[in-house]
Amino acid sequence: MSKTTTAAEPQATTPTQWERVSVAELIAHPGNVREVQVPADVMADITANGVEEPLHIVRTRGGVPQVIDGFLRLAAAIAAGLESVPFTPRPVIRIDALTPHPKNAREDLDISAAFVESLRSEGCRIPVKVQRLDGGVIQVNDGNRRYFGSKEARLTHLPYEWEDDDRDEAGQILDMITTAQHRKALTRGEMTAAMFSAAEAGAQVGRIAKAAGVRQKDVKAVVKVKSNKTLNEAAASANYAWTFDELAALSEFADDPEALAAITKAAEDEDAADEVEWTIAIERTKREKKAKAQAHRAELEKAGQKVRDMAELSDRATPVWRLRTPDGGRITAEEHAECKGQVWVLEGGDDERLKPYCTSPALYGHAEPGNPMGGSGKSTAEKEAEKAARAAVKKGNIEWDAAETRRRQWLADLVKRRNLPKGITNALIGHINTALLGGRWGLCDDLNKEPTTKILAVLLGLTGDKAKYRVDFPEHVAKDPRRAPQLQFAAVAAVREKSASRPAWRTDDQRCNEIRIPTARWFAILEALGYQLTPIEQAVKDDEPYDPNKKRRAAITASAEPEQADQAPTAADAAAV
Repeated sequence: MSKTTTAAEPQATTPTQWERVSVAELIAHPGNVREVQVPADVMADITANGVEEPLHIVRTRGGVPQVIDGFLRLAAAIAAGLESVPFTPRPVIRIDALTPHPKNAREDLDISAAFVESLRSEGCRIPVKVQRLDGGVIQVNDGNRRYFGSKEARLTHLPYEWEDDDRDEAGQILDMITTAQHRKALTRGEMTAAMFSAAEAGAQVGRIAKAAGVRQKDVKAVVKVKSNKTLNEAAASANYAWTFDELAALSEFADDPEALAAITKAAEDEDAADEVEWTIAIERTKREKKAKAQAHRAELEKAGQKVRDMAELSDRATPVWRLRTPDGGRITAEEHAECKGQVWVLEGGDDERLKPYCTSPALYGHAEPGNPMGGSGKSTAEKEAEKAARAAVKKGNIEWDAAETRRRQWLADLVKRRNLPKGITNALIGHINTALLGGRWGLCDDLNKEPTTKILAVLLGLTGDKAKYRVDFPEHVAKDPRRAPQLQFAAVAAVREKSASRPAWRTDDQRCNEIRIPTARWFAILEALGYQLTPIEQAVKDDEPYDPNKKRRAAITASAEPEQADQAPTAADAAAV
């Protein structure tokens, strides 16, 4: 039998906090006082230390306290002149009086840190079933996991029930099977509902977290969603078991009905878990872009620039990049800055920056290509087709950016892992050797460029002042030589990520094989290491066109651990890609 545990050993015994009842209240009811002879050693101990072992006391319908077990201790307390004694409303037994069953049915008790913390916080709530054997041994027939977990939690007592003394060994083992079959864990929805009910009943966040074996921020996410009518209705609209992280994400979008609708719609999908995770990533990317656009608008307005909405512009308005002089020459943004017709607009709701337009090219002496002095010369159908194509590109760019954020987080998690499987470590070394010796990663050109430095800081988890100066990076990372392959891989990964730019996903007239092909090789490496590609990344890897408007199976869970790959890639695999 394996007693798997990840719980840290407490530094000191955690005493059980028993409720107390006054001795005066107990002796006010004659049935609680018995004519007993208290042994001298018991009397001496209680006189010196008080009553440490709780009395088992229940209250009748009239609220009268009735001693069930502990008459001897009460008599000693009375003789010692104690004012109160500890008690428990249900029978408990000292853990050190128990013996675990030698043939427990569970091979792995799975005593996790969360389980131990729950016991330490709330005590053991479910009685163990015990039986008295020959020689006075009290054996735990049912509840061995609770027994071992409570010992690790440093509890002193367990609630218990007596098994029939004539229950044979076969019956004991069959009872283990039966009780295990009858147990059913709470569903995720039942768990979150119960956590919220506990909060409503007055339980503090920390207490709920310990009892449920979750993080405090998970409890806060549940409470926030359940207590907000809009969020609660959004979560309940789909028959979906939301994770704690997903509930926290819903809270992020409490003020964004469109984002909430998109996420809850994803929860109704056949591959809901994948779709929800991917949709949240996209909506977060949109929100970041919106914040950047608002900041850019404020900057322009502060500088005295004219800002307009797209709906305010006439059909004649043209982006500056399309303008030409009457003789066909290009007009730069700097040259157009003094034009009285210049305004700044946000072309799409998901753009990061506003762009300069000319409200009337013909009026101000500009022209578009192919039609001097104003007008594009294109039919309405052609213009609509161009508009749809631009919208698809923008949507694809958002998905690319969302995938990039997700991918780099996965890389950062890989780099900070303390222990990697040997196969993964060898694979990283193989990729590093290929990059340094094979000369196919463009390290010499890109390793020390500013964009690479910014990406590397993210992969190494460096922020603030630590992320400013590349020369200081070695001082801010782990010195453990066992992590050298991960740190070295982070450097070459930053180079590859710097080059994996937006044009990699395009297969229209903006296709760029110089970016797409090496990016596809990079994605193949990451996939072999255990990273699960998003649809847009998969299309690049497979060299297939990607239509952002086409329904596809969304990203697999981004938190997949590297060792979950079916087989760790070898150095030969690294050289092949």
